[in-house]
Amino acid sequence: MAKFEPKISIIVPVRNADRTLKTTFEYLLNIDYPLDKMEIILGDGGSTDKTVEIIKDFQKKHDFIKLVEVPNCKSPGHARNAAIKIVTGDYVLFTDGDCAPNKDWAYQIVAPFEKDAKIGGVGGEVLTLRVEPDNFTENYCEQVRFLSPVGRCGLTESGYMPTVSKWLPHEVNGGDYSPFFATANFCVSKKAIDAIGGEFWDEPTGEDVDFSLRIMRAGFVLYFSKESVIKHMHRVDMKSFKKQWYGYGYGHPLLISKHSDKKVLEFVIQAGKKPGICFNIPWYRKGIIHIGNYHVMHSSFWSMWITLLLLVMFSLANVSVGVVDAAFLTLAFELFALIFVVFTARYFWPVLTLKPLSKFFTYARIRHATNASFMKGAKDGQSKFGATCIEPSW
Repeated sequence: MAKFEPKISIIVPVRNADRTLKTTFEYLLNIDYPLDKMEIILGDGGSTDKTVEIIKDFQKKHDFIKLVEVPNCKSPGHARNAAIKIVTGDYVLFTDGDCAPNKDWAYQIVAPFEKDAKIGGVGGEVLTLRVEPDNFTENYCEQVRFLSPVGRCGLTESGYMPTVSKWLPHEVNGGDYSPFFATANFCVSKKAIDAIGGEFWDEPTGEDVDFSLRIMRAGFVLYFSKESVIKHMHRVDMKSFKKQWYGYGYGHPLLISKHSDKKVLEFVIQAGKKPGICFNIPWYRKGIIHIGNYHVMHSSFWSMWITLLLLVMFSLANVSVGVVDAAFLTLAFELFALIFVVFTARYFWPVLTLKPLSKFFTYARIRHATNASFMKGAKDGQSKFGATCIEPSW
């Protein structure tokens, strides 16, 4: 039986990607797919390093590699839009300039389209390709399976993503309960792209979630192909990794503001199961508040010290607050201290599974710092986009 071999266009947005781009090209050019049915389009967003030079060197050897230069580029989505305008394929495969697709990637990611005309987009697995063996940020990303869609919406094997039904904040904010695929490994039919207007938004983050949701709004479904694999070369230092998580958080209030259909405030209690205990109340604006280990750990920490401060202040001022009041404050301090210890242990417990154990405090710092950046991004996004968003605990 003949393989399904439609014409494909592979779009790669890049900006200052010379650290990883040659590796990406090596893997892209090793894809098992007919060259006369494939084109690679790179959208450069104003690189100031050797990115464009590297692309042009590869163009000299391969006439199916195209370059679109995008001056004053606002975002990766903006670069992709410029590339989409010149595609000739029936299916558009998205990846990034720090990704390395498996040899059978193209065949695997287009295969589901042949089975069901309702499929508008197919996403695949995202693993890790180590660039620096001794880099513990990369090591952390690899071990926690950063960017892997496995487990999102409860899906662990190949199959259809659930269709958004109520368009509540938890379904559209880009979290574990949102059916979407990152553009590191995503294929969309040209038919679906045309149906939603053919463009990503220009915001610096969240464009992949927005694109996926619009595809579903247009009547298509999404499919997860675990067999379609790319490996990602992750951020190499804490500063850039934190910035990446800040960006994710910043975009989530906008997703809620744009895509949630109801003005409700959702509460999600993260109780170790997905999607957790979720309920909502009518509210003057759309929003979601997560309550998990991170939140309880921090709130109990500050409650503990505020209670202790009150006791010390009364003592130094030589003010009597009564036996009952003093006993109550002492009991409250002990309770908050116990809660703090328990939830701190719960929060950092997964770090004990990471290797080597001697780097426990390094990994614990990464875990906490990225969660904090995620929270801060959402806080800043709330101010701009007018939706409430308290991000999840790891």
